[in-house]
Amino acid sequence: MKNIDYSKLTEITVRTQAELDAIPLSFKGMIYVDCGSHKIQVRNRYYLPVVVLNNSHVVACGNSSVVAKGKSVVEARDRSAIEALENSFVVALDKSGVVARDNSSVVARDLSSVVATGNSSIEAWDKSWVSARDNSSIEAWDKSYVAASGNSHVVALGNYMVIAIENSSVEARGNSWVEAKGNSFVVARDSSSVEGYGNSQIINQTKGKVRAFGNARIVYPPQTIREFMDFYEIEHDNKKAVFYKAVHKDGDIYRSDYNSNFIYKIGETVKGECDPNNEKDCSTGIHISHLDWALNYGGSWSDLAILELETDIKDIVLPLDSDGKVRTSKAKVLREVPLEEWGLCGKIIARVKKKENYEIQKSNS
Repeated sequence: MKNIDYSKLTEITVRTQAELDAIPLSFKGMIYVDCGSHKIQVRNRYYLPVVVLNNSHVVACGNSSVVAKGKSVVEARDRSAIEALENSFVVALDKSGVVARDNSSVVARDLSSVVATGNSSIEAWDKSWVSARDNSSIEAWDKSYVAASGNSHVVALGNYMVIAIENSSVEARGNSWVEAKGNSFVVARDSSSVEGYGNSQIINQTKGKVRAFGNARIVYPPQTIREFMDFYEIEHDNKKAVFYKAVHKDGDIYRSDYNSNFIYKIGETVKGECDPNNEKDCSTGIHISHLDWALNYGGSWSDLAILELETDIKDIVLPLDSDGKVRTSKAKVLREVPLEEWGLCGKIIARVKKKENYEIQKSNS
Protein backbone atom coordinates (compact mmCIF):
# COMPACT_ATOMS: atom_id res chain seq x y z
CA MET A 1 0.00 0.00 0.00
CA LYS A 2 3.01 2.31 -0.39
CA ASN A 3 2.98 5.44 -2.54
CA ILE A 4 -0.82 5.70 -2.62
CA ASP A 5 -2.28 9.16 -3.01
CA TYR A 6 -5.46 8.75 -0.94
CA SER A 7 -6.62 12.27 -1.82
CA LYS A 8 -7.29 11.08 -5.38
CA LEU A 9 -9.36 8.04 -4.35
CA THR A 10 -13.11 7.92 -3.80
CA GLU A 11 -13.02 4.32 -2.58
CA ILE A 12 -10.53 1.63 -1.65
CA THR A 13 -10.75 -2.11 -0.96
CA VAL A 14 -8.44 -3.65 1.64
CA ARG A 15 -7.66 -7.30 2.21
CA THR A 16 -5.15 -7.21 5.05
CA GLN A 17 -4.73 -5.50 8.42
CA ALA A 18 -1.71 -3.59 7.17
CA GLU A 19 -3.66 -2.17 4.22
CA LEU A 20 -6.44 -0.94 6.47
CA ASP A 21 -4.09 0.55 9.09
CA ALA A 22 -2.24 2.47 6.38
CA ILE A 23 -5.34 4.48 5.46
CA PRO A 24 -5.19 7.96 7.06
CA LEU A 25 -8.13 9.07 9.23
CA SER A 26 -8.51 12.07 6.93
CA PHE A 27 -9.51 9.80 4.02
CA LYS A 28 -13.09 10.71 2.97
CA GLY A 29 -13.76 7.93 0.49
CA MET A 30 -15.48 4.55 0.98
CA ILE A 31 -13.45 1.80 2.63
CA TYR A 32 -14.39 -1.77 1.75
CA VAL A 33 -13.05 -4.82 3.57
CA ASP A 34 -12.87 -8.07 1.61
CA CYS A 35 -10.45 -10.09 3.71
CA GLY A 36 -11.61 -13.63 2.99
CA SER A 37 -10.13 -16.02 5.57
CA HIS A 38 -8.11 -13.28 7.31
CA LYS A 39 -9.63 -11.62 10.38
CA ILE A 40 -9.23 -7.81 10.37
CA GLN A 41 -9.74 -5.33 13.21
CA VAL A 42 -11.36 -1.97 12.47
CA ARG A 43 -9.78 0.14 15.21
CA ASN A 44 -10.63 3.67 14.07
CA ARG A 45 -13.68 5.71 13.12
CA TYR A 46 -13.21 6.91 9.57
CA TYR A 47 -15.09 9.64 7.75
CA LEU A 48 -17.53 7.03 6.38
CA PRO A 49 -18.47 3.68 7.91
CA VAL A 50 -16.27 0.77 6.86
CA VAL A 51 -18.21 -1.68 4.67
CA VAL A 52 -17.52 -5.40 5.17
CA LEU A 53 -18.17 -7.53 2.10
CA ASN A 54 -18.76 -11.17 1.22
CA ASN A 55 -17.69 -13.73 3.82
CA SER A 56 -15.20 -11.49 5.58
CA HIS A 57 -14.65 -11.65 9.35
CA VAL A 58 -14.10 -8.27 11.04
CA VAL A 59 -13.69 -7.21 14.67
CA ALA A 60 -14.96 -3.65 15.22
CA CYS A 61 -13.15 -1.98 18.13
CA GLY A 62 -13.06 1.40 19.84
CA ASN A 63 -15.42 3.95 18.33
CA SER A 64 -15.34 2.42 14.86
CA SER A 65 -18.37 2.36 12.57
CA VAL A 66 -18.97 -0.69 10.37
CA VAL A 67 -21.62 -1.81 7.87
CA ALA A 68 -21.75 -5.60 7.43
CA LYS A 69 -23.06 -6.96 4.12
CA GLY A 70 -23.43 -10.30 2.45
CA LYS A 71 -22.60 -13.21 4.73
CA SER A 72 -19.91 -11.36 6.62
CA VAL A 73 -19.25 -11.91 10.34
CA VAL A 74 -18.61 -8.93 12.62
CA GLU A 75 -17.61 -8.85 16.28
CA ALA A 76 -18.62 -5.46 17.71
CA ARG A 77 -16.68 -4.35 20.80
CA ASP A 78 -16.22 -1.26 22.94
CA ARG A 79 -18.37 1.62 21.64
CA SER A 80 -18.38 0.59 17.99
CA ALA A 81 -21.52 1.06 15.87
CA ILE A 82 -22.61 -1.69 13.47
CA GLU A 83 -25.21 -1.81 10.73
CA ALA A 84 -25.81 -5.45 9.77
CA LEU A 85 -27.45 -6.09 6.40
CA GLU A 86 -28.51 -9.13 4.37
CA ASN A 87 -27.27 -12.42 5.89
CA SER A 88 -24.49 -11.00 8.05
CA PHE A 89 -23.83 -12.25 11.60
CA VAL A 90 -22.85 -9.84 14.41
CA VAL A 91 -21.67 -10.43 17.97
CA ALA A 92 -22.09 -7.15 19.88
CA LEU A 93 -20.09 -6.72 23.10
CA ASP A 94 -19.55 -3.99 25.66
CA LYS A 95 -21.30 -0.71 24.73
CA SER A 96 -21.50 -1.25 20.99
CA GLY A 97 -24.64 -0.42 19.01
CA VAL A 98 -26.12 -2.51 16.20
CA VAL A 99 -28.78 -1.96 13.56
CA ALA A 100 -29.68 -5.38 12.10
CA ARG A 101 -31.76 -5.73 8.95
CA ASP A 102 -32.96 -8.42 6.57
CA ASN A 103 -31.77 -11.89 7.63
CA SER A 104 -28.91 -10.79 9.84
CA SER A 105 -28.29 -12.33 13.28
CA VAL A 106 -27.02 -10.53 16.38
CA VAL A 107 -25.82 -11.67 19.79
CA ALA A 108 -25.78 -8.55 22.00
CA ARG A 109 -24.11 -8.56 25.42
CA ASP A 110 -23.33 -6.11 28.20
CA LEU A 111 -24.64 -2.60 27.40
CA SER A 112 -25.18 -3.20 23.69
CA SER A 113 -28.02 -1.48 21.83
CA VAL A 114 -29.77 -3.24 18.93
CA VAL A 115 -32.43 -2.23 16.41
CA ALA A 116 -33.53 -5.33 14.48
CA THR A 117 -35.67 -5.31 11.35
CA GLY A 118 -36.52 -7.80 8.65
CA ASN A 119 -35.93 -11.42 9.67
CA SER A 120 -33.18 -10.65 12.17
CA SER A 121 -32.55 -12.87 15.19
CA ILE A 122 -31.27 -11.32 18.44
CA GLU A 123 -29.95 -12.60 21.76
CA ALA A 124 -29.67 -9.63 24.15
CA TRP A 125 -27.81 -10.11 27.42
CA ASP A 126 -27.20 -8.00 30.50
CA LYS A 127 -28.36 -4.39 30.00
CA SER A 128 -28.89 -4.45 26.24
CA TRP A 129 -31.64 -2.35 24.61
CA VAL A 130 -33.42 -3.94 21.65
CA SER A 131 -36.04 -2.64 19.23
CA ALA A 132 -37.30 -5.51 17.07
CA ARG A 133 -39.56 -5.28 14.04
CA ASP A 134 -41.16 -7.54 11.44
CA ASN A 135 -40.12 -11.21 11.85
CA SER A 136 -37.30 -10.67 14.32
CA SER A 137 -36.63 -13.31 16.98
CA ILE A 138 -35.25 -12.12 20.33
CA GLU A 139 -34.04 -13.78 23.50
CA ALA A 140 -33.49 -11.08 26.14
CA TRP A 141 -31.77 -11.73 29.47
CA ASP A 142 -31.15 -9.83 32.70
CA LYS A 143 -32.14 -6.13 32.53
CA SER A 144 -32.63 -5.63 28.80
CA TYR A 145 -35.37 -3.39 27.40
CA VAL A 146 -37.16 -4.70 24.32
CA ALA A 147 -39.68 -3.02 22.02
CA ALA A 148 -41.07 -5.72 19.71
CA SER A 149 -43.28 -5.04 16.71
CA GLY A 150 -44.40 -6.80 13.55
CA ASN A 151 -44.22 -10.59 13.89
CA SER A 152 -41.35 -10.53 16.37
CA HIS A 153 -40.85 -13.37 18.85
CA VAL A 154 -39.37 -12.49 22.24
CA VAL A 155 -38.31 -14.63 25.19
CA ALA A 156 -37.87 -12.25 28.15
CA LEU A 157 -36.03 -13.46 31.24
CA GLY A 158 -34.94 -11.67 34.39
CA ASN A 159 -36.00 -8.08 34.98
CA TYR A 160 -36.88 -7.10 31.43
CA MET A 161 -39.42 -4.63 30.24
CA VAL A 162 -40.98 -5.57 26.91
CA ILE A 163 -43.41 -3.57 24.80
CA ALA A 164 -45.00 -5.97 22.32
CA ILE A 165 -46.70 -4.31 19.36
CA GLU A 166 -48.77 -5.61 16.44
CA ASN A 167 -48.33 -9.39 15.99
CA SER A 168 -45.43 -9.93 18.37
CA SER A 169 -45.11 -13.09 20.45
CA VAL A 170 -43.58 -12.80 23.93
CA GLU A 171 -42.67 -15.35 26.58
CA ALA A 172 -42.31 -13.49 29.88
CA ARG A 173 -40.36 -15.09 32.73
CA GLY A 174 -38.71 -14.06 35.98
CA ASN A 175 -39.72 -10.57 37.07
CA SER A 176 -40.11 -9.21 33.55
CA TRP A 177 -42.82 -6.67 32.69
CA VAL A 178 -44.69 -6.77 29.38
CA GLU A 179 -47.03 -4.31 27.74
CA ALA A 180 -48.89 -6.11 24.94
CA LYS A 181 -50.55 -4.15 22.14
CA GLY A 182 -52.20 -4.86 18.80
CA ASN A 183 -52.53 -8.60 18.14
CA SER A 184 -49.61 -9.52 20.37
CA PHE A 185 -49.47 -12.91 22.06
CA VAL A 186 -47.89 -13.21 25.53
CA VAL A 187 -47.20 -16.18 27.75
CA ALA A 188 -46.75 -14.92 31.34
CA ARG A 189 -44.76 -17.18 33.67
CA ASP A 190 -42.96 -17.05 37.03
CA SER A 191 -43.52 -13.63 38.62
CA SER A 192 -43.83 -11.64 35.40
CA SER A 193 -46.47 -8.92 35.04
CA VAL A 194 -48.44 -8.21 31.86
CA GLU A 195 -50.81 -5.49 30.71
CA GLY A 196 -52.76 -6.29 27.56
CA TYR A 197 -54.29 -3.76 25.16
CA GLY A 198 -55.88 -3.89 21.72
CA ASN A 199 -56.56 -7.46 20.62
CA SER A 200 -53.66 -8.98 22.52
CA GLN A 201 -53.98 -12.39 24.13
CA ILE A 202 -52.27 -13.36 27.38
CA ILE A 203 -51.79 -16.89 28.68
CA ASN A 204 -51.74 -16.54 32.44
CA GLN A 205 -49.23 -18.87 34.13
CA THR A 206 -47.71 -16.25 36.42
CA LYS A 207 -47.84 -15.35 40.10
CA GLY A 208 -47.55 -11.71 39.07
CA LYS A 209 -50.27 -9.32 37.93
CA VAL A 210 -52.04 -9.75 34.61
CA ARG A 211 -54.52 -7.13 33.42
CA ALA A 212 -56.45 -6.85 30.17
CA PHE A 213 -57.99 -3.69 28.69
CA GLY A 214 -60.26 -3.16 25.70
CA ASN A 215 -60.50 -6.31 23.59
CA ALA A 216 -57.45 -7.93 25.17
CA ARG A 217 -58.10 -11.41 26.57
CA ILE A 218 -56.62 -13.40 29.42
CA VAL A 219 -56.67 -17.14 28.78
CA TYR A 220 -55.41 -20.05 30.83
CA PRO A 221 -53.27 -23.07 29.91
CA PRO A 222 -54.91 -26.11 28.29
CA GLN A 223 -56.44 -28.41 30.90
CA THR A 224 -56.62 -31.62 28.84
CA ILE A 225 -54.28 -33.23 26.34
CA ARG A 226 -56.86 -32.63 23.60
CA GLU A 227 -56.94 -28.92 24.41
CA PHE A 228 -53.13 -28.96 24.54
CA MET A 229 -52.81 -30.50 21.07
CA ASP A 230 -55.32 -28.06 19.61
CA PHE A 231 -53.67 -25.10 21.30
CA TYR A 232 -50.14 -25.94 20.08
CA GLU A 233 -51.37 -27.37 16.75
CA ILE A 234 -49.92 -30.81 17.45
CA GLU A 235 -50.32 -33.20 14.52
CA HIS A 236 -52.41 -36.24 15.53
CA ASP A 237 -55.00 -38.76 14.33
CA ASN A 238 -56.89 -39.07 17.64
CA LYS A 239 -54.79 -42.11 18.58
CA LYS A 240 -51.19 -41.08 17.99
CA ALA A 241 -49.56 -37.64 18.12
CA VAL A 242 -46.27 -36.19 16.83
CA PHE A 243 -44.02 -34.30 19.24
CA TYR A 244 -40.41 -33.10 19.32
CA LYS A 245 -37.33 -33.60 21.48
CA ALA A 246 -34.14 -31.54 21.85
CA VAL A 247 -31.12 -33.86 22.13
CA HIS A 248 -27.34 -33.69 21.89
CA LYS A 249 -25.93 -35.12 18.65
CA ASP A 250 -22.64 -36.95 19.05
CA GLY A 251 -21.70 -38.14 15.57
CA ASP A 252 -24.59 -40.45 14.68
CA ILE A 253 -25.67 -40.83 18.31
CA TYR A 254 -28.52 -38.84 19.88
CA ARG A 255 -28.12 -38.37 23.65
CA SER A 256 -30.58 -37.16 26.26
CA ASP A 257 -29.73 -33.84 27.91
CA TYR A 258 -30.74 -35.11 31.35
CA ASN A 259 -28.91 -38.45 31.05
CA SER A 260 -26.16 -38.68 28.44
CA ASN A 261 -26.28 -42.48 28.63
CA PHE A 262 -29.89 -42.49 27.43
CA ILE A 263 -29.71 -42.92 23.64
CA TYR A 264 -32.35 -42.23 20.97
CA LYS A 265 -32.20 -44.18 17.69
CA ILE A 266 -34.19 -43.31 14.60
CA GLY A 267 -36.81 -45.96 13.88
CA GLU A 268 -36.71 -47.38 17.39
CA THR A 269 -39.09 -46.91 20.33
CA VAL A 270 -37.76 -45.52 23.60
CA LYS A 271 -39.42 -46.43 26.86
CA GLY A 272 -39.31 -45.14 30.40
CA GLU A 273 -41.29 -45.23 33.62
CA CYS A 274 -43.74 -42.32 33.42
CA ASP A 275 -44.97 -40.59 36.57
CA PRO A 276 -48.78 -40.24 36.26
CA ASN A 277 -48.89 -37.39 38.81
CA ASN A 278 -49.82 -34.32 36.71
CA GLU A 279 -49.08 -31.98 39.60
CA LYS A 280 -45.37 -32.51 38.92
CA ASP A 281 -43.94 -30.61 35.97
CA CYS A 282 -40.59 -32.43 35.93
CA SER A 283 -40.65 -36.11 36.83
CA THR A 284 -39.89 -39.51 35.33
CA GLY A 285 -40.88 -40.22 31.75
CA ILE A 286 -39.95 -39.43 28.15
CA HIS A 287 -40.27 -35.65 27.96
CA ILE A 288 -41.51 -34.30 24.63
CA SER A 289 -42.92 -30.96 23.46
CA HIS A 290 -44.06 -28.83 20.55
CA LEU A 291 -41.31 -27.72 18.15
CA ASP A 292 -40.79 -24.15 19.42
CA TRP A 293 -40.39 -25.39 22.99
CA ALA A 294 -37.69 -27.85 21.91
CA LEU A 295 -35.87 -25.15 19.95
CA ASN A 296 -35.95 -22.75 22.89
CA TYR A 297 -34.78 -25.44 25.31
CA GLY A 298 -31.73 -26.49 23.30
CA GLY A 299 -31.12 -23.29 21.37
CA SER A 300 -27.79 -22.54 23.10
CA TRP A 301 -26.29 -26.01 22.51
CA SER A 302 -23.58 -26.31 19.89
CA ASP A 303 -24.55 -29.97 19.28
CA LEU A 304 -28.33 -29.53 19.19
CA ALA A 305 -30.48 -31.91 17.17
CA ILE A 306 -34.29 -31.99 17.10
CA LEU A 307 -35.96 -35.37 16.90
CA GLU A 308 -39.53 -36.01 15.80
CA LEU A 309 -41.30 -38.64 17.88
CA GLU A 310 -44.68 -40.36 17.76
CA THR A 311 -46.53 -41.48 20.88
CA ASP A 312 -49.92 -42.89 21.83
CA ILE A 313 -52.15 -40.10 23.13
CA LYS A 314 -53.44 -42.36 25.92
CA ASP A 315 -49.88 -42.63 27.33
CA ILE A 316 -49.33 -38.85 27.64
CA VAL A 317 -49.26 -37.09 31.00
CA LEU A 318 -50.01 -33.35 30.82
CA PRO A 319 -48.63 -31.42 33.84
CA LEU A 320 -51.03 -28.86 35.27
CA ASP A 321 -48.60 -25.97 34.68
CA SER A 322 -47.17 -27.21 31.39
CA ASP A 323 -45.40 -24.56 29.34
CA GLY A 324 -45.44 -26.71 26.22
CA LYS A 325 -43.82 -29.91 27.52
CA VAL A 326 -45.50 -33.23 28.33
CA ARG A 327 -44.21 -36.72 29.16
CA THR A 328 -45.04 -40.24 28.04
CA SER A 329 -44.05 -43.84 28.77
CA LYS A 330 -42.90 -44.67 25.25
CA ALA A 331 -42.36 -42.95 21.91
CA LYS A 332 -41.07 -43.96 18.49
CA VAL A 333 -38.27 -41.84 17.03
CA LEU A 334 -39.35 -40.98 13.49
CA ARG A 335 -36.50 -38.81 12.23
CA GLU A 336 -34.11 -35.95 12.86
CA VAL A 337 -35.81 -32.69 11.86
CA PRO A 338 -33.64 -30.91 9.25
CA LEU A 339 -32.47 -27.34 9.92
CA GLU A 340 -34.61 -25.89 7.14
CA GLU A 341 -37.71 -26.91 9.12
CA TRP A 342 -36.56 -25.03 12.20
CA GLY A 343 -37.66 -21.69 10.78
CA LEU A 344 -35.53 -18.61 11.44
CA CYS A 345 -33.74 -20.38 14.30
CA GLY A 346 -32.51 -23.03 11.85
CA LYS A 347 -31.15 -20.44 9.47
CA ILE A 348 -29.19 -18.77 12.24
CA ILE A 349 -27.78 -22.03 13.61
CA ALA A 350 -26.82 -23.18 10.11
CA ARG A 351 -24.93 -19.92 9.61
CA VAL A 352 -23.13 -20.22 12.95
CA LYS A 353 -22.16 -23.85 12.26
CA LYS A 354 -20.81 -22.84 8.88
CA LYS A 355 -18.67 -20.19 10.55
CA GLU A 356 -17.44 -22.66 13.20
CA ASN A 357 -16.52 -25.24 10.55
CA TYR A 358 -14.66 -22.56 8.63
CA GLU A 359 -12.68 -21.59 11.74
CA ILE A 360 -11.80 -25.27 12.37
CA GLN A 361 -10.64 -25.75 8.79
CA LYS A 362 -8.64 -22.55 9.01
CA SER A 363 -6.88 -23.63 12.23
CA ASN A 364 -6.04 -27.02 10.74
CA SER A 365 -4.62 -25.59 7.53
